[in-house]
Amino acid sequence: MKSFEYLCLKCLQLFKGERSISAIYHLLRGKKSSQTIQDANIFSLVNVYGLFPDLNRNLLQQTIHFLHSEHFISEVHSEHWEITNKGILQLSKDEKLYVLAPYLNGYAYKDKSLTFWKRYSLLVQTLSNLAGKESSFIPIQYDDKIQRWVKRYLLSQKGRSKTQLLNELFRETNSLLTQLPTNQATIFALKLSGYRHAGNTDEQIGRRLKNDPAWIHVEFQSSLHYIIQSLEQEGAASTYKCLFFICRDLLEKPLLTETTQKSLKLLHQGFSLHEIANIRRLKKSTIEDHVVEIAMQIRDFPLNPYVKEEEVEAIKAVIHELQTHQLRKIKEKLNTLDISYFQIRLVLTRMGDNDESRQPAER
Repeated sequence: MKSFEYLCLKCLQLFKGERSISAIYHLLRGKKSSQTIQDANIFSLVNVYGLFPDLNRNLLQQTIHFLHSEHFISEVHSEHWEITNKGILQLSKDEKLYVLAPYLNGYAYKDKSLTFWKRYSLLVQTLSNLAGKESSFIPIQYDDKIQRWVKRYLLSQKGRSKTQLLNELFRETNSLLTQLPTNQATIFALKLSGYRHAGNTDEQIGRRLKNDPAWIHVEFQSSLHYIIQSLEQEGAASTYKCLFFICRDLLEKPLLTETTQKSLKLLHQGFSLHEIANIRRLKKSTIEDHVVEIAMQIRDFPLNPYVKEEEVEAIKAVIHELQTHQLRKIKEKLNTLDISYFQIRLVLTRMGDNDESRQPAER
């Protein structure tokens, strides 16, 4: 089984038939919606969030068809699938082949790592060509913002030779890459372009390393996420001066979406959800989505203004009893209590990864 098929099967195992194929599509593409973000959180799939931003829906449908034809999954109802015993055995076999790095976190690092790589790869290409006395070359990145950033960086480094900068960048990068599995470090290096040298594509690297392009992409993302994670650590600014400078502004960016940040600011000013909805001319349900996102990312954000402790315990009890994350089923079971979908979602955000209702069902 190829890596993309494995990843889809893994998602279906964790979803346990509670989410449709569309949920996998939006998850892997990294859709910035409240539902997709919450799915990534409550089903412990933040690692694969946004791994394939250009995913084609037809490819996903073909993959589901293949998994079904191999009897790895069975349809529960329209567009909802559960993993079979045969599928569990296949997963057990392939998880030794496709090991997801513990530092892979698409939700936390997807956007940051993309911008970092664009800046880094163009900077390396530029320094390499200038050190080789080549001032005319086709840039590996066409994004105007990225090109302007590299120009500003080089102008800020006046008095230092291009060779000095390149060597310093090499030392810092090499220090981090030596901490990674050989495969990931190799892929990272092979994708770089420089003086009279073009970086390799996923397909080219796949042929060289005898692996499929999708897994090359996953391993490359893992290496980027490790670098960003390392640069977040205390002391990184002095240990990795060049690399830290490349993404200093990116590290400061909060995970919250821009619209949610605006709602959070109003919450801090003491406005109610209804008042914020009026101020922002949005539906109250949209503001509730923002609160759910805030609760996921800010662990000390208080839930008590929105859901009482006894309601929290009642919701948790039903989730454990039904072994489900489906809001409708939980709401129906709580029908004697005046508990909203919003309150249920808030409680789900705070149920940790060790919550047994998140674990794959035993067969």
